[in-house]
Amino acid sequence: MRFAWLAKIFCAAAVCVTAALAAPVAAPAAPLSASSPAASLPALVAEVPADAASVPVPAGALEYYKAHPEFFHFKTLADLPVGLRWETNDSDPEFSAPEAKRGGRLRFAFPTPPPTLRRVGPNANNSFRGYLYDNFLIALTNPHPNTDRPIPGTASHWAVSADRKTVFFRLDPSVRFNDGQPVTADDYLFCFYFHRSPHISAPWYNDFYTTEFAGITRYDAYTLAVHLPDERPDPVYNASIEPVARNFFAALGPDFVQRYQFSPFPTVGPYKVRRDPVTGGVSVETEIVLERVPDWWGDHRRYYRRRHNAESIVFVIVRDVPKSFQMFLGGDLDMVEIRIPKYWYALDAEAVVRDGFIHKHTFYCDRPVPTWGLFLNTLKPWLDNRDVRLGIQHATDWTRVINTFFRGDYQRLNSYAEGFGRFTNTALRARPYDTAAALRHFRAAGFTARGTDGILVNPATGDRLSFQLTCRDTDIRKALPTLVDSARKAGLELRPEVLETTTFFKKTQEKKHDIALTAWNTAGNKYPTFWEGFHRVNAVIENPDGTVRAKPQTNNITGTRDPALSALIDAYRAAKTEDEVARLGHEIQRRIHEDACFVPGYKVVTTRVAAWRWVRFAPEFGVKNSDDIFEAGTFWLDEDERAAARAALRAGKTHPAVNEVHDRYNTER
Repeated sequence: MRFAWLAKIFCAAAVCVTAALAAPVAAPAAPLSASSPAASLPALVAEVPADAASVPVPAGALEYYKAHPEFFHFKTLADLPVGLRWETNDSDPEFSAPEAKRGGRLRFAFPTPPPTLRRVGPNANNSFRGYLYDNFLIALTNPHPNTDRPIPGTASHWAVSADRKTVFFRLDPSVRFNDGQPVTADDYLFCFYFHRSPHISAPWYNDFYTTEFAGITRYDAYTLAVHLPDERPDPVYNASIEPVARNFFAALGPDFVQRYQFSPFPTVGPYKVRRDPVTGGVSVETEIVLERVPDWWGDHRRYYRRRHNAESIVFVIVRDVPKSFQMFLGGDLDMVEIRIPKYWYALDAEAVVRDGFIHKHTFYCDRPVPTWGLFLNTLKPWLDNRDVRLGIQHATDWTRVINTFFRGDYQRLNSYAEGFGRFTNTALRARPYDTAAALRHFRAAGFTARGTDGILVNPATGDRLSFQLTCRDTDIRKALPTLVDSARKAGLELRPEVLETTTFFKKTQEKKHDIALTAWNTAGNKYPTFWEGFHRVNAVIENPDGTVRAKPQTNNITGTRDPALSALIDAYRAAKTEDEVARLGHEIQRRIHEDACFVPGYKVVTTRVAAWRWVRFAPEFGVKNSDDIFEAGTFWLDEDERAAARAALRAGKTHPAVNEVHDRYNTER
């Protein structure tokens, strides 16, 4: 997921704050004189909606703003600083296809019902979240996916203060949430109220929206400023937050988790979840349907038009991967992303592939890669011993997994933060499979004897060198026997445990696992992130007696709590230049490597998609900085071709086979 990374400006008179809170301005102030600070303010790119001020700010938020005047500021356009240099970007290349067509229904399989449709809170960080929220993320600005330069998002223009601690934004009045409500500056103030609330049960968000920002100023309904606590390497990127719909969360309170469990949050994206026409609820057991927003505002904007073209997307819940594969071959699904090589190569034996009805596409991206590997829970006995962790590094044969299970198509991951260019410490290398090295480390931890079953034992304690290895019930479970076998040769017992996805996430986030085989997605991040995964405050809760216990529902699933590492992470988050980000980031990565709490597994630098011939793609297929075809959304459905292809199938006609490789962004070409 992509998050933004604040010169405290204070409205001197309390009555000014009260008046601004009670009566948010619906439209910009009257034109100012040429000598005023706001004379150069960019004109609004669309007419102000008549209902822009129809939604009041919830009472709880008003009280919060009043209680925190050091953070929430209310001014007028006349208070804008003199000499602001307003910028936009309307010159970078579009990445959609001019020939793209709107319409059609796309059917796509998803392996398990999501445990919640909330965007934040317990279990919200599940694998369906990307399809519902992250793939359609539009902040104040977004990085162009090919050039990485900022492009307009919900803001049409922006300006950076001289000290690079404040970014001013001019909003696009045509932007609406997918429930129809206009987006105004009040939804950005509400973003902080919402994400700081203890009711959402989301410690990461509570911390991020408190420590990474110094304030927000509302000048009018379509002009605001976001303040950063210090100079940042890229303040526009760091300040570009998303709006949160104040109308939808008017009842935000202690019952948040239950109240919004299966209530999709409004976004500014092109789709909304279809609700039951009778009950108004959403069922997640059989299918989840995304419907396109009629006359979506992005259809009239340079970087969003001709994207996300399907009229609806049906996510069919199919728990069995072989079954979903057969459904696709039978035409019940329009497209599949294939991450497991055996299914990719099995396609070549199918007549519908040889006869050109199903096309194969391999797309190389150039982006940060997911962190596939083993996460060792250092809160568990013996896994808190570094020599044991180092032994596990050498006792798991990832090369064999890659060459057999993945048929040599993937590469070994070397560190926790790969694919970030200069911000990746390329000097780090994953430790090789080496049973002799593993045995040396296990002996140093006291495991010096072997039992009759070949597993090492600590004679002083009687403990066997045995840990549970937990993974999700996906095809990756079939790699477990290789890891188990290689570990046994080094005297280590790994006991496989395969859990349904929701149960897996719950167990690991509560830190009840020993070793987890999983990955965190890094899509959209410009810089590596470490706080959520390795900072002490995200690992444990300190008891009054000085002992600690696991902190539940956080992403620090290794339980890492090294004070020195946490101090480095704090300094990293406060870095003012990209040189500092690179230097501190390299040191953090080195310390994670030395701590050995994460065993790098494998990386995937391609996206493999198989689609029926009526699914069409832009000439470059995808974008540089994404491996998810739904995120760029540059494909479309050709319904005329759908009818023609089905007729050709019935008539026994054929087409040339299509197996295309799109390697423009292959860094190893």
